[in-house]
Amino acid sequence: MKPASLLTYGKFTLLGLGVGVFSALFGVGGGIIMVPTLVVLAGFGQHMAQGVSLAVMVPTALVGGIGYWREGNVNVWIALAICVGSIPAAVLGTNIAHRLPQATLRTLFALFMVAVAARMMPTASLRSMSLLLGMALVGIGVRMMLAR
Repeated sequence: MKPASLLTYGKFTLLGLGVGVFSALFGVGGGIIMVPTLVVLAGFGQHMAQGVSLAVMVPTALVGGIGYWREGNVNVWIALAICVGSIPAAVLGTNIAHRLPQATLRTLFALFMVAVAARMMPTASLRSMSLLLGMALVGIGVRMMLAR
């Protein structure tokens, strides 16, 4: 891959600033902010966007996690237990993702984001979740029609 221009690196640095703030503020960043931005605005493929996002989130999450730990908001033992399960699962997830076509992976990613949004809504009711699910299904249908 050839090096990008200084202006391009500047734009990605600005993206990093936004990701850093949202990551530490809400405990999110890579999946919710960076992946869609890299795919939609920068024209990255889904695999590349996810790979860059994961690589960037290591130092971002570490610095943010230390800040939360200093304030007493990290249970280190629970974090370590989650790491024990998530590290081998990340290997499995990476292998599965590389076997999926870009369009399928992007669709699954979008569905995941809709499901998380529906579940996290403070007043999540069956009606609101059904509406979001309906919107997701319409989006999938439109995507499939455009792919033909």
